[in-house]
Amino acid sequence: MANNGENPSPDVGGKTVKLKADDGEIFEVEEAVAMELQTVKSFFDDDGVSYDTVVPLLNVSSTALAKVIQYCRRAVELRAKSGDDEGANEKAREEREGLEAELVREESDEGIKELILAANYLNIKDMLSFLCRAVGDRIKNKSVEYVRRFFVLENDFSPEEEERTRNEVAWAFEGVDAD
Repeated sequence: MANNGENPSPDVGGKTVKLKADDGEIFEVEEAVAMELQTVKSFFDDDGVSYDTVVPLLNVSSTALAKVIQYCRRAVELRAKSGDDEGANEKAREEREGLEAELVREESDEGIKELILAANYLNIKDMLSFLCRAVGDRIKNKSVEYVRRFFVLENDFSPEEEERTRNEVAWAFEGVDAD
């Protein structure tokens, strides 16, 4: 998945859809891949829009959109591989888990948060689900300070309130991993 934000080109043949990221970059993708993005799918379903129309995605950067397209392209390929055969389904599931692990492994905390926002805006439930699990894994057993930094949260407790809370629920601060 290391594409460094480059525009993944579609396989030739069949209908394509043009997607425009918030920075103006246009991506041309296969219809099946574009329809994985439920926001885009509803654009065509509800409005009867022509396939020549460029679909503006004002809340998605070109970097995130390139990764979303790659993920959706692989998801479509893996779905095509699976079928009635239990062995094929298991292999496709393992490949999908590998794809997800690779995507998350390569991303910074900020990159994952940007992908979550993109997956949410584009309404890609499977992608959103695994990205949220990845965030949960990243903050698991971390200190309160780490979680505050991760989510850019301001501490609204006074030092006295925080000390009192730490004493009341001391068990919650035991066994925390180093940041």
